Amino acid sequence: MSEDKDRVACLKRKRSILRTAVTNTVIKLEHELLETEHIDVDKLEEILEILVTKFESLKCIDNELEPLFGEIEFEEKYTKTEEYHDKVTLSKFRVNKRIRELNKNVSNFPANVSHDVEKINQVYQPNINIEENSVRIKLPKLCIPKFYGDVNQWLNFWNSFESAIHKNVHLNKVDKFNYLKSYLGGTALSTVDGFSISDSTYDAAINLLKERFAREDLLIQTHMSNILNIKPLKHSNDINAFRKFYDKVSMELRSLECLGLCIENISSVLCTTILKALPQDILIEFNQLQNEKSYTNVNDLLNFLSLSLRSRERAALIS
Repeated sequence: MSEDKDRVACLKRKRSILRTAVTNTVIKLEHELLETEHIDVDKLEEILEILVTKFESLKCIDNELEPLFGEIEFEEKYTKTEEYHDKVTLSKFRVNKRIRELNKNVSNFPANVSHDVEKINQVYQPNINIEENSVRIKLPKLCIPKFYGDVNQWLNFWNSFESAIHKNVHLNKVDKFNYLKSYLGGTALSTVDGFSISDSTYDAAINLLKERFAREDLLIQTHMSNILNIKPLKHSNDINAFRKFYDKVSMELRSLECLGLCIENISSVLCTTILKALPQDILIEFNQLQNEKSYTNVNDLLNFLSLSLRSRERAALIS
């Protein structure tokens, strides 16, 4: 028993240190964003990577502490955890938005590889015609997200990268590798950082990233875990929270389907988990519509939540 108390105390100390570090890094980022002149994009990205790395460590501590809390303490601590999650998410969004704005304003590109697809295409294909150039100039609007090793974000990153870079016939593999590294950070960058940049190592690096972050079983487990640990919806009249809840559930279920999992085969597990996260008035509405059916289909539940949310949104507009 004393060992558990010592472990909890140790984890809480670590969490306190990491929370302070995350807060200080967020403040540092906010200070950089307030600069109106001479903004260093590389410095912004460096600070952002530090923030993401520290937040990943913080999430690991939170996950270790979560099963050790009582029901009352859990709700309080979970709310605090979500506050830090929102704080980091907002900082990442602001920094990435600012970087995109700065990149749009760049008119003279350096000789080295940049984060701009247009630059890479023009440097290595000087003889292509004007019509092709005009098409590729639009490529930066794809806004390839930087990937830091969060399995949840792998598909978003890879689909964008594959379309703009991996399958780009105007780039050789050395160029693609340089571009790949420029859009990796954290544990993802560490995975391929040891490779020398060459034609042969590009394919090996892609395969290694896929082995680590694109494993189908790991992705399914991650999305299932996200559903099982979804934040409960406390009040059905909180439209913003209801919308976030619905979008989260819908996204996770569709991600599972994209991975080849038939969600109807595990409807009982999914429905039980989702229903437990709903407030009582919505549960009553749903049960009234079920007409004492013994089996609940997860797609029926999702359709019900969509209708219930839309009706509340319309009512909010009228009142």
